[in-house]
Amino acid sequence: MKQLISLLTLSMTIVFFVGCGSGAKIVIPSYTAPKEVAKLSKIQTKDEFISDGAYLAVWLNPDVKGALEANTRLQDMLVYNVKQRLTETNFVTLDPMGSNSDVALSMKVLGYEYKQTGNKASLFLEVSFTLSRGSDEFLVKTYSDRKNRQSGDISRLPSENELASQAAKKVVKHFISDISPLKTHQRREFKSLPDELTHVIAYAKRKNYKGAIKIMQNYKGEKDMNYFYDLAILYEAEASNTEDMKLLEGASKYYEKALSLGGIDDETVVSASARFENFYNLLNKTKEQDRSNQALRNDRNSMTGNSDSEYK
Repeated sequence: MKQLISLLTLSMTIVFFVGCGSGAKIVIPSYTAPKEVAKLSKIQTKDEFISDGAYLAVWLNPDVKGALEANTRLQDMLVYNVKQRLTETNFVTLDPMGSNSDVALSMKVLGYEYKQTGNKASLFLEVSFTLSRGSDEFLVKTYSDRKNRQSGDISRLPSENELASQAAKKVVKHFISDISPLKTHQRREFKSLPDELTHVIAYAKRKNYKGAIKIMQNYKGEKDMNYFYDLAILYEAEASNTEDMKLLEGASKYYEKALSLGGIDDETVVSASARFENFYNLLNKTKEQDRSNQALRNDRNSMTGNSDSEYK
Protein backbone atom coordinates (compact mmCIF):
# COMPACT_ATOMS: atom_id res chain seq x y z
CA MET A 1 0.00 0.00 0.00
CA LYS A 2 2.92 2.36 0.67
CA GLN A 3 4.07 1.90 -2.93
CA LEU A 4 0.54 2.59 -4.16
CA ILE A 5 0.34 5.79 -2.12
CA SER A 6 3.73 7.05 -3.24
CA LEU A 7 2.94 6.48 -6.89
CA LEU A 8 -0.52 7.96 -6.70
CA THR A 9 0.80 11.22 -5.37
CA LEU A 10 2.32 11.74 -8.80
CA SER A 11 0.34 13.49 -11.56
CA MET A 12 0.03 12.32 -15.14
CA THR A 13 0.76 14.68 -18.04
CA ILE A 14 0.06 14.45 -21.75
CA VAL A 15 1.10 17.20 -24.13
CA PHE A 16 -0.06 19.02 -27.24
CA PHE A 17 0.83 22.42 -28.71
CA VAL A 18 -1.07 25.68 -28.97
CA GLY A 19 1.67 28.04 -30.13
CA CYS A 20 5.00 28.30 -31.92
CA GLY A 21 8.42 29.71 -31.23
CA SER A 22 10.02 30.73 -27.98
CA GLY A 23 7.46 31.34 -25.26
CA ALA A 24 4.68 29.42 -27.01
CA LYS A 25 2.35 27.68 -24.57
CA ILE A 26 1.67 23.99 -24.32
CA VAL A 27 -1.68 22.72 -23.11
CA ILE A 28 -1.29 19.61 -20.99
CA PRO A 29 -4.24 17.26 -20.56
CA SER A 30 -3.19 15.57 -17.33
CA TYR A 31 -4.27 13.35 -14.49
CA THR A 32 -4.38 14.45 -10.89
CA ALA A 33 -3.67 11.89 -8.20
CA PRO A 34 -6.50 10.84 -5.85
CA LYS A 35 -6.79 13.11 -2.83
CA GLU A 36 -7.91 10.36 -0.46
CA VAL A 37 -5.08 7.98 -1.32
CA ALA A 38 -4.85 6.57 2.20
CA LYS A 39 -8.48 5.47 2.08
CA LEU A 40 -7.89 3.30 -1.02
CA SER A 41 -6.70 0.48 1.22
CA LYS A 42 -10.33 0.18 2.33
CA ILE A 43 -11.43 -0.34 -1.29
CA GLN A 44 -8.77 -2.91 -2.16
CA THR A 45 -9.94 -6.52 -2.32
CA LYS A 46 -7.66 -9.54 -2.71
CA ASP A 47 -9.14 -12.66 -4.33
CA GLU A 48 -6.63 -15.32 -5.39
CA PHE A 49 -9.24 -17.00 -7.57
CA ILE A 50 -9.81 -13.84 -9.63
CA SER A 51 -6.52 -11.95 -9.73
CA ASP A 52 -2.92 -12.14 -8.64
CA GLY A 53 -3.16 -8.55 -7.46
CA ALA A 54 -5.66 -6.66 -5.37
CA TYR A 55 -8.43 -5.04 -7.37
CA LEU A 56 -10.17 -1.75 -6.62
CA ALA A 57 -13.90 -2.09 -7.13
CA VAL A 58 -17.09 -0.61 -5.72
CA TRP A 59 -20.73 -1.48 -6.03
CA LEU A 60 -22.70 1.60 -7.05
CA ASN A 61 -25.98 1.83 -5.17
CA PRO A 62 -28.47 2.93 -7.87
CA ASP A 63 -30.90 4.30 -5.27
CA VAL A 64 -29.88 7.91 -4.69
CA LYS A 65 -31.78 9.08 -1.64
CA GLY A 66 -33.68 12.31 -2.09
CA ALA A 67 -32.93 12.54 -5.83
CA LEU A 68 -36.34 11.70 -7.25
CA GLU A 69 -38.08 14.10 -4.87
CA ALA A 70 -35.73 16.89 -5.99
CA ASN A 71 -35.78 16.20 -9.74
CA THR A 72 -37.05 13.08 -11.47
CA ARG A 73 -33.95 12.92 -13.68
CA LEU A 74 -31.35 13.79 -11.05
CA GLN A 75 -30.74 10.20 -9.95
CA ASP A 76 -29.89 9.12 -13.51
CA MET A 77 -27.63 12.15 -13.93
CA LEU A 78 -25.61 11.35 -10.82
CA VAL A 79 -25.30 7.62 -11.54
CA TYR A 80 -24.32 8.27 -15.17
CA ASN A 81 -21.60 10.74 -14.20
CA VAL A 82 -20.09 8.41 -11.61
CA LYS A 83 -19.88 5.60 -14.18
CA GLN A 84 -18.38 7.90 -16.80
CA ARG A 85 -15.74 9.35 -14.49
CA LEU A 86 -14.66 6.00 -13.06
CA THR A 87 -14.24 4.40 -16.47
CA GLU A 88 -11.97 7.19 -17.74
CA THR A 89 -8.99 5.33 -16.29
CA ASN A 90 -10.62 2.17 -14.86
CA PHE A 91 -8.43 2.70 -11.81
CA VAL A 92 -11.50 1.99 -9.69
CA THR A 93 -13.94 -0.28 -11.43
CA LEU A 94 -17.62 -0.99 -10.86
CA ASP A 95 -18.80 -4.37 -9.56
CA PRO A 96 -22.36 -5.07 -10.78
CA MET A 97 -22.69 -8.05 -8.45
CA GLY A 98 -21.83 -6.26 -5.25
CA SER A 99 -24.13 -5.16 -2.47
CA ASN A 100 -24.20 -2.99 0.62
CA SER A 101 -22.23 -5.69 2.46
CA ASP A 102 -19.33 -5.24 0.02
CA VAL A 103 -17.51 -2.00 -0.82
CA ALA A 104 -20.45 0.21 -1.74
CA LEU A 105 -20.76 3.75 -3.02
CA SER A 106 -23.98 5.48 -2.02
CA MET A 107 -25.21 8.99 -2.78
CA LYS A 108 -27.77 11.19 -1.05
CA VAL A 109 -29.16 14.55 -2.15
CA LEU A 110 -28.95 16.86 0.86
CA GLY A 111 -30.11 20.02 -0.84
CA TYR A 112 -31.76 21.02 -4.11
CA GLU A 113 -33.37 24.25 -5.19
CA TYR A 114 -34.29 25.66 -8.60
CA LYS A 115 -35.61 29.16 -9.20
CA GLN A 116 -36.49 31.16 -12.27
CA THR A 117 -37.49 34.79 -11.88
CA GLY A 118 -37.90 36.78 -15.06
CA ASN A 119 -34.67 36.52 -17.04
CA LYS A 120 -32.71 34.89 -14.21
CA ALA A 121 -32.40 31.21 -13.32
CA SER A 122 -30.50 29.57 -10.48
CA LEU A 123 -29.98 26.04 -9.18
CA PHE A 124 -28.37 24.72 -6.02
CA LEU A 125 -27.32 21.10 -5.50
CA GLU A 126 -25.68 19.43 -2.50
CA VAL A 127 -24.82 15.73 -2.52
CA SER A 128 -23.13 13.45 0.00
CA PHE A 129 -21.05 10.46 -1.16
CA THR A 130 -20.43 7.54 1.16
CA LEU A 131 -18.00 4.68 0.67
CA SER A 132 -18.62 1.80 3.04
CA ARG A 133 -17.72 -1.82 3.61
CA GLY A 134 -20.59 -3.39 5.47
CA SER A 135 -21.46 -1.07 8.35
CA ASP A 136 -18.09 0.70 8.23
CA GLU A 137 -18.56 4.07 6.50
CA PHE A 138 -14.88 4.84 5.91
CA LEU A 139 -15.28 7.86 3.60
CA VAL A 140 -18.09 10.41 3.68
CA LYS A 141 -17.73 13.57 1.61
CA THR A 142 -20.21 16.33 0.77
CA TYR A 143 -20.02 18.66 -2.22
CA SER A 144 -22.25 21.43 -3.46
CA ASP A 145 -22.57 23.54 -6.59
CA ARG A 146 -24.61 26.59 -7.50
CA LYS A 147 -25.47 27.67 -11.03
CA ASN A 148 -26.66 31.20 -11.84
CA ARG A 149 -27.69 32.20 -15.34
CA GLN A 150 -29.11 35.41 -16.81
CA SER A 151 -30.20 36.32 -20.35
CA GLY A 152 -31.94 39.22 -22.02
CA ASP A 153 -33.88 36.61 -23.98
CA ILE A 154 -35.79 34.33 -21.59
CA SER A 155 -36.02 31.64 -24.25
CA ARG A 156 -32.23 31.35 -24.16
CA LEU A 157 -32.08 30.54 -20.46
CA PRO A 158 -30.96 26.94 -19.78
CA SER A 159 -33.68 24.64 -18.55
CA GLU A 160 -33.80 23.23 -15.04
CA ASN A 161 -32.53 19.87 -16.27
CA GLU A 162 -29.62 21.50 -18.11
CA LEU A 163 -28.53 23.27 -14.94
CA ALA A 164 -29.08 20.13 -12.86
CA SER A 165 -26.95 18.13 -15.29
CA GLN A 166 -24.11 20.65 -15.04
CA ALA A 167 -24.27 20.68 -11.24
CA ALA A 168 -24.38 16.87 -11.03
CA LYS A 169 -21.32 16.65 -13.26
CA LYS A 170 -19.45 19.11 -11.05
CA VAL A 171 -20.12 17.44 -7.69
CA VAL A 172 -19.32 13.99 -9.08
CA LYS A 173 -16.06 15.28 -10.53
CA HIS A 174 -15.01 16.55 -7.10
CA PHE A 175 -15.77 13.23 -5.45
CA ILE A 176 -14.07 11.05 -8.06
CA SER A 177 -10.94 13.19 -7.76
CA ASP A 178 -10.80 11.99 -4.15
CA ILE A 179 -10.67 8.28 -5.03
CA SER A 180 -9.33 8.00 -8.58
CA PRO A 181 -6.94 9.74 -10.98
CA LEU A 182 -8.88 12.46 -12.77
CA LYS A 183 -8.31 14.12 -16.12
CA THR A 184 -7.43 17.79 -15.97
CA HIS A 185 -5.25 20.32 -17.84
CA GLN A 186 -1.97 22.15 -17.32
CA ARG A 187 0.17 24.55 -19.33
CA ARG A 188 3.82 24.45 -20.26
CA GLU A 189 6.22 26.55 -22.32
CA PHE A 190 7.59 25.32 -25.65
CA LYS A 191 11.25 26.01 -26.42
CA SER A 192 12.29 27.81 -29.60
CA LEU A 193 13.44 25.92 -32.69
CA PRO A 194 15.87 26.79 -35.52
CA ASP A 195 14.30 28.30 -38.65
CA GLU A 196 14.73 24.99 -40.47
CA LEU A 197 12.43 23.31 -37.95
CA THR A 198 9.67 25.89 -37.50
CA HIS A 199 7.28 23.82 -39.64
CA VAL A 200 7.41 21.19 -36.89
CA ILE A 201 4.99 23.43 -34.99
CA ALA A 202 2.44 23.28 -37.82
CA TYR A 203 2.56 19.48 -37.70
CA ALA A 204 2.18 19.52 -33.93
CA LYS A 205 -0.81 21.88 -34.09
CA ARG A 206 -2.52 19.34 -36.36
CA LYS A 207 -1.55 16.65 -33.83
CA ASN A 208 0.58 14.97 -36.48
CA TYR A 209 3.21 14.10 -33.91
CA LYS A 210 4.66 11.25 -35.95
CA GLY A 211 5.33 13.63 -38.82
CA ALA A 212 6.87 16.18 -36.46
CA ILE A 213 9.12 13.52 -34.92
CA LYS A 214 10.29 12.40 -38.36
CA ILE A 215 11.22 15.98 -39.31
CA MET A 216 13.14 16.39 -36.06
CA GLN A 217 15.01 13.13 -36.50
CA ASN A 218 16.01 14.02 -40.07
CA TYR A 219 17.47 17.35 -38.94
CA LYS A 220 21.23 17.57 -39.64
CA GLY A 221 21.98 20.75 -37.73
CA GLU A 222 23.11 21.28 -34.17
CA LYS A 223 21.17 19.26 -31.64
CA ASP A 224 21.24 21.22 -28.43
CA MET A 225 19.22 21.24 -25.23
CA ASN A 226 16.20 22.86 -26.89
CA TYR A 227 16.22 20.27 -29.66
CA PHE A 228 16.13 17.28 -27.32
CA TYR A 229 13.62 18.95 -25.00
CA ASP A 230 11.22 19.62 -27.89
CA LEU A 231 11.74 16.11 -29.27
CA ALA A 232 10.93 14.65 -25.86
CA ILE A 233 7.66 16.59 -25.82
CA LEU A 234 6.75 15.29 -29.27
CA TYR A 235 7.36 11.71 -28.12
CA GLU A 236 5.29 12.33 -25.02
CA ALA A 237 2.50 13.85 -27.11
CA GLU A 238 2.36 10.85 -29.45
CA ALA A 239 2.46 8.48 -26.47
CA SER A 240 -0.54 10.28 -24.99
CA ASN A 241 -2.64 9.04 -27.91
CA THR A 242 -1.46 5.43 -27.81
CA GLU A 243 -0.14 4.92 -24.26
CA ASP A 244 2.75 3.17 -26.00
CA MET A 245 5.41 2.46 -23.40
CA LYS A 246 8.17 2.39 -26.05
CA LEU A 247 7.32 5.96 -27.02
CA LEU A 248 7.39 6.91 -23.37
CA GLU A 249 10.82 5.33 -23.04
CA GLY A 250 11.92 7.46 -25.98
CA ALA A 251 10.56 10.58 -24.31
CA SER A 252 12.41 9.67 -21.13
CA LYS A 253 15.68 9.25 -23.04
CA TYR A 254 15.37 12.66 -24.72
CA TYR A 255 14.40 14.44 -21.51
CA GLU A 256 17.53 13.00 -19.91
CA LYS A 257 19.59 14.16 -22.89
CA ALA A 258 18.18 17.70 -22.59
CA LEU A 259 18.98 17.74 -18.88
CA SER A 260 22.56 16.62 -19.56
CA LEU A 261 23.03 19.44 -22.09
CA GLY A 262 22.27 22.19 -19.61
CA GLY A 263 18.60 21.57 -18.93
CA ILE A 264 19.39 20.83 -15.30
CA ASP A 265 19.78 24.61 -14.89
CA ASP A 266 16.67 25.45 -16.93
CA GLU A 267 13.50 25.67 -14.85
CA THR A 268 11.26 24.89 -17.84
CA VAL A 269 13.14 21.72 -18.73
CA VAL A 270 13.43 20.54 -15.13
CA SER A 271 9.71 21.10 -14.53
CA ALA A 272 8.64 19.34 -17.74
CA SER A 273 10.96 16.42 -17.07
CA ALA A 274 9.66 15.99 -13.53
CA ARG A 275 6.07 16.08 -14.74
CA PHE A 276 6.89 13.50 -17.39
CA GLU A 277 8.38 11.16 -14.81
CA ASN A 278 5.22 11.56 -12.75
CA PHE A 279 3.15 10.72 -15.81
CA TYR A 280 5.31 7.71 -16.63
CA ASN A 281 5.11 6.28 -13.10
CA LEU A 282 1.40 6.87 -12.60
CA LEU A 283 0.54 5.50 -16.06
CA ASN A 284 2.40 2.30 -15.17
CA LYS A 285 0.54 2.05 -11.87
CA THR A 286 -2.82 2.80 -13.51
CA LYS A 287 -2.26 0.15 -16.18
CA GLU A 288 -1.25 -2.36 -13.52
CA GLN A 289 -4.35 -1.60 -11.49
CA ASP A 290 -6.57 -1.80 -14.57
CA ARG A 291 -5.19 -5.27 -15.32
CA SER A 292 -6.14 -6.42 -11.83
CA ASN A 293 -9.57 -4.84 -12.22
CA GLN A 294 -9.97 -6.44 -15.65
CA ALA A 295 -9.61 -9.85 -14.05
CA LEU A 296 -12.61 -9.01 -11.88
CA ARG A 297 -14.57 -7.71 -14.88
CA ASN A 298 -13.83 -10.91 -16.81
CA ASP A 299 -15.04 -12.97 -13.89
CA ARG A 300 -18.27 -10.99 -13.58
CA ASN A 301 -18.87 -11.06 -17.34
CA SER A 302 -18.51 -14.85 -17.40
CA MET A 303 -21.16 -15.08 -14.67
CA THR A 304 -23.60 -12.58 -16.15
CA GLY A 305 -22.99 -13.05 -19.89
CA ASN A 306 -22.40 -9.32 -20.34
CA SER A 307 -19.71 -7.73 -22.49
CA ASP A 308 -17.08 -5.52 -20.91
CA SER A 309 -18.78 -2.39 -22.29
CA GLU A 310 -22.10 -3.46 -20.76
CA TYR A 311 -20.33 -4.16 -17.48
CA LYS A 312 -18.98 -0.64 -17.27
